[in-house]
Amino acid sequence: MATGGTTHYETLRVPETATRAEIQSSFRRLVKIYHPDKNPRRTAWAESKMRELLEAYRILSDDRLRFVYDRRIGAGRGGMTFVERMRRRKYDLGAQSQLVLHYLLEGELDEAVALHEELVLGSVRFSLGEHLDERDYLDSLFLLGEAYEGRRQWRTALRFYREAYEHERNGRRKRYFFDELKDRLRVLYSQRLVQGLAPEDALKNYGRALELCIENREAALIYKKIATLQSRLGQRDEAMEALEKAKSLCPNMKTIDVLRKKIAGN
Repeated sequence: MATGGTTHYETLRVPETATRAEIQSSFRRLVKIYHPDKNPRRTAWAESKMRELLEAYRILSDDRLRFVYDRRIGAGRGGMTFVERMRRRKYDLGAQSQLVLHYLLEGELDEAVALHEELVLGSVRFSLGEHLDERDYLDSLFLLGEAYEGRRQWRTALRFYREAYEHERNGRRKRYFFDELKDRLRVLYSQRLVQGLAPEDALKNYGRALELCIENREAALIYKKIATLQSRLGQRDEAMEALEKAKSLCPNMKTIDVLRKKIAGN
């Protein structure tokens, strides 16, 4: 916050709902007024003013820093709450992205989903990744996936989880959700998204799930499911091969031998 209890918004003479363009415009206008070159008789005062302007602009021109700042000054102040201020900036995609993140972090999932869907409908090219830093973007993807999974909208949940997974797999930074994402994707592919599918399509999903298995037992169970479907399709040799793979991964799983005898007897 600026000196004397003045907010950065007041320093830049813009409302709390100002867009980034409005902030930039006001900053440039004020620099022309307060620059030391324009105030040769009050150099120290002008330099102090410039420091305040630069700090205010640094915070308010960065969506992430502005998000943190807005939440901080909202606590204990009269007037609009953080959510109200963000809602007022409805044409500012950066502000709306921060509001989606806020809703997700606060567990207000219905509000987060509704706002995100509204933003996507308003612009087919909209992406949270263009307005949030990497960690916040990944948090948003994961939490949106979780929200849709809770609604049993498996395919939409898959899309968010998959995007987060690919981002972490191809990234160079610390992986925050990688193992958890692999587990959730595996469950979606091998359980949720095979229900009601034709055997051929279910086999494709089982194949995708295998790529995400962490433990041998998980992979062996999926190979058993693959063998069952292949047997139904009359692919006996392929089914027996799948069971051999399951056995190599989990030699003590007795149900593999039971299924092998059943397929061999058909």
